[in-house]
Amino acid sequence: MTHTPSPHHPPPPETPSPPHRPSPSYVPRPHAPSGHAPVGPPVDAARFLRTVLRVDGVSTAVTGVLLVAALVPLTTLTGMPGPFAAAFGVFQLCGAAGLLWIARHPVPRPPLVRAVVAVNAASAVACAVLALGGVLPLTAFGAVFLLCGALIVGVYAVLEWAGLRRALGVGGAGRAR
Repeated sequence: MTHTPSPHHPPPPETPSPPHRPSPSYVPRPHAPSGHAPVGPPVDAARFLRTVLRVDGVSTAVTGVLLVAALVPLTTLTGMPGPFAAAFGVFQLCGAAGLLWIARHPVPRPPLVRAVVAVNAASAVACAVLALGGVLPLTAFGAVFLLCGALIVGVYAVLEWAGLRRALGVGGAGRAR
């Protein structure tokens, strides 16, 4: 039996279907002109890289806050001159902001990650030179503090480089420009 609308009973209004909303983890990526494969690294492959960048950013922020907030006790313990320690702390805070900004992207831009790796590698070398080179009047604790920093920053550089290679697909077509 079919319902025929009558003048006394209008048909029920049609309810529009809700618009399609992609899941929060969905990030659209352009496809190659042939339509075969996406261009750029996939979001899931970049998860490790984002995590390392975030951990690096948080630990860098903690170090920066420590250097600025506890300037007097740290300069006494380490032998670092106060202005050097303060400037180093501010540099750390700026670097942390940059790291966290880069890590917030679903797929961090490869040139930015390469810059992070280069700065971390240079920082590791600089900390080691400062610790061992007699450039600063460091205490034994100060030398160990900077050597530990050099080791940690060096490990971050290696992990970020590995994360970038993983995100791009080693030797693969996902090579960044």
